[in-house]
Amino acid sequence: MPSLCSGYPVCVIFKGFQLSLDKMVGEPVNVNEFQELARAALPKMHYDFYAGGAEDQYTLKENVEAFHRIMIRPRILVDVSRMDMSTTVLGYKISAPILIAPTALHKLAHPEGELATARAAAACKTIMVYKQREIAAVLVQRAERNGYKALVVTVDSPRFGRREADIKNKMVAPRLKNLEGLLSIEADSDNGSSLEAYANKTMDASLCWKAGQHSRTTDIEWLKSITNLPIIVKGVLTGEDAIKAAEVGVAGIMVSNHGARQLDYTDATINVLEEVVHAVRGRVPVFLDGGVRRGTDIFKALALGAQAVLIGRPVIFGLAAKGEYGVRQVIQMLKDELEVTMTLSGCPSVKDITRRHDKMVGEPVNVNEFQELAREVLPKMYYDFYAGGAEDQYTLKENVEAFHRIMIRPRILVDVYKKRDIAAVLVQRAERNGYKALVLTVDTPRLGRREADIKNKMVAPRLKNLEGLLSIEADSDNGSNLEAYAKETMDASLCWKAGQHSRTMDIEWLKSITNMPILIKGVLTGEDAIKAAEVGVAGIMVSNHGARQLDYTDATINVLEEVVQAVGGRVPVFFDGGVRRGTDIFKALAHGAQAVLIGRPVIFGLAAKGEYGVRQIIQMLKDELELTMALSGCPSVKDITRRHVRTVHERLHAML
Repeated sequence: MPSLCSGYPVCVIFKGFQLSLDKMVGEPVNVNEFQELARAALPKMHYDFYAGGAEDQYTLKENVEAFHRIMIRPRILVDVSRMDMSTTVLGYKISAPILIAPTALHKLAHPEGELATARAAAACKTIMVYKQREIAAVLVQRAERNGYKALVVTVDSPRFGRREADIKNKMVAPRLKNLEGLLSIEADSDNGSSLEAYANKTMDASLCWKAGQHSRTTDIEWLKSITNLPIIVKGVLTGEDAIKAAEVGVAGIMVSNHGARQLDYTDATINVLEEVVHAVRGRVPVFLDGGVRRGTDIFKALALGAQAVLIGRPVIFGLAAKGEYGVRQVIQMLKDELEVTMTLSGCPSVKDITRRHDKMVGEPVNVNEFQELAREVLPKMYYDFYAGGAEDQYTLKENVEAFHRIMIRPRILVDVYKKRDIAAVLVQRAERNGYKALVLTVDTPRLGRREADIKNKMVAPRLKNLEGLLSIEADSDNGSNLEAYAKETMDASLCWKAGQHSRTMDIEWLKSITNMPILIKGVLTGEDAIKAAEVGVAGIMVSNHGARQLDYTDATINVLEEVVQAVGGRVPVFFDGGVRRGTDIFKALAHGAQAVLIGRPVIFGLAAKGEYGVRQIIQMLKDELELTMALSGCPSVKDITRRHVRTVHERLHAML
């Protein structure tokens, strides 16, 4: 369990704000646009301090992008003639469920600093709790005397996160006005960010849930003993810590990863919000901090159980760009967007927003939704087997995401086993049973490292078509015994050339025992495509095995055109990998594929609804393809050409 931290920013929960702003031509039209204005207005050191995250900044991006993966389910025919966005936080009614996050050093953004922010949204300044409890006590008592309504204790900073932009910029820790007369410490630069040196000398890494060696009271109990203000804990990311926070009697919990500025590769806050909400079971109000840039983001957070959201960077960017007026604009934009979202979703008040507004319910309306249905009905082991990829699963994601980077331009089998005698029997069985072609998978000299299968100890099933041919039983290798099974049965020596045990290459040998056409599946380069054409295969399938073999290979859509151009029309090329939409099929055909193959969608449809689910999958893709063709001016498949699509690279090149 991560320890509690010191350095806890303490802020007032403000009573509310009522703003009425006229939109001006040329003004930013959404919160994101303030970031670019702030970038232009601030020195690079200060912009990087506000905008940057820890290390690789993965969590920084994920905080925002995770919202994009949550869909809203609007309800219709609800009376929304009167809208009410107000809510209550710690007994105070506010006009919308939007709070200003306790963000440090506003004065770097604007000469008036926190005063401008306070005037804009009735928020107040930030104070810190330091190693010396007597200093913390003075600051808390000052806050209470000056009308603060709550203390927000940041608990995810036992030490400073590694913010590499600040290190490169040698960011200087400014003198804090509220510490004059309390701290004489002067932190020298450590040849990097002096903020880190400053934090190391002032923050308390021993702060924790339990009583320490110098006190019989816990840190939270001690804070409660010196103030009547309610205490909110900020920085909770797990259900376990949420329960502990509720047990020590905090007044509220803020789900936060410190704006992704502390520990990189933590989860996005929206992803863990529901876990925290479920853990406290209504005993403590839960607030969401991190990644909120739209009114739709606020709506999603409320639907997942947050009482309100906090905004940090957008306020800073508004302040940097336009001072108090910029902060007011940011708040008003979010309120306006939230009101529109509530109206279009059939929610006249905040209390009408429920979990059902974020969840897929009813019949699936596209292929992707079958995956969630399959996830619900399949045992985890089987779902992971079908859905998982190799190692980091980069190529698995890239198979799908690469399609998103191609724009449409509308116009007005059998495996070969180590023992050839077994392979021959299987081929002859297939021929007798009416198979029309053999698909030879050539990218599996051994099984890819599928870590979910290893964790699940996935069991290799007995294959009906091998009964009487293989007596081998592969034992588990303390991981996935699929791998052990593959090592015993698959032939790593399969290659283009003749082997040491035969004068004929494997493709020639296969052709000698069957009249069926042979298609090769697993080609990813022009060189191998040429070799396949030279040995006389009937077709080539561009495939990376559903990203289940070698991770960080290219997405298949990215190499399709290379293969098509390499064979020069001598061999038909088929496409496999990442197809989820009719638009994906259209893009693949425009790049030269004769047809596409679908794998996981069929499995997910089968798992969800059996034969009927598979039929639905196929029909959905056909319907979507037909619509794409119609809107692109292509009455038949042969009318789809390369000129109907343009990649991101081509669009950028055209702009030069």
